[in-house]
Amino acid sequence: MTFHPIKSVCILVLLTSGLHAHDLYLLPDTFRVAPKSTLSVGFHNGDSFPESEGAAHIERLKDAQLRSGSSTVPLKDLRVAGKRVVGTVEIPDRSGNFLVSVHIVPNFIEMTPDKFVAYVKEEGLTNVMDWRREHGEDKRPGKERYSKFAKSLLLSGMPDDFYRQSLGFTIEIIPEKNPYLLQAGDELPILIWFRGKPAVDLQLETAWSGKGKSKTTVIGRTDAEGRIKVPLPAAGKWRLHRIKMERCAEPAVAEWESFWASLTFEVH
Repeated sequence: MTFHPIKSVCILVLLTSGLHAHDLYLLPDTFRVAPKSTLSVGFHNGDSFPESEGAAHIERLKDAQLRSGSSTVPLKDLRVAGKRVVGTVEIPDRSGNFLVSVHIVPNFIEMTPDKFVAYVKEEGLTNVMDWRREHGEDKRPGKERYSKFAKSLLLSGMPDDFYRQSLGFTIEIIPEKNPYLLQAGDELPILIWFRGKPAVDLQLETAWSGKGKSKTTVIGRTDAEGRIKVPLPAAGKWRLHRIKMERCAEPAVAEWESFWASLTFEVH
């Protein structure tokens, strides 16, 4: 793998292409929290949900915080613990839904043509595959800048409407029903925003873990309104994952720019 100098907006980190292709997601010790308790939250990097395959670089994790109504509480004591980063946060003394969130500083990677093709194909990025082929770029290395945005939805006491709160991320998965009012066998309608508009025709992947088992599934693509219904066939921990990729606005930095979104929650 070859790395090149980039502008100061990006931090160059020596990663393997495998680590780059991993999803960033948040996994708290528990999704159902008690007021005034201390919660430990794991920052996981990997595709083997719910396990983490490699710890993220702490210096690249930005604005790790818990949001509740109009209040914001930062996560503290971020540290590497095995193959994940762990931090703690104090739960507010109130009932309702909370969102824990983080995003990473944009980073750059260059992949060989074969690895880049395999990566965009797996993520259902047909627009990228088509563009590269039509412009004679499919045999060239893939040069990409990427950003990741992760959220986890918690519950303290009774659910409220904060589950659908937008955090203003570049790309964001927003539930249109409260997952904590759903049961195994229900569907969760979601909306995906990209730059404040519906994200159309994006492939959505789900990952589930429960009773010592796990499963990852591609469930389909968003419609013309950026919506898709997520089947929830079993109780347990859930992760939703999506990537949007477009031509980079700064060609001197990279040819492509990707934006990753994840959302974790629990279903009883």
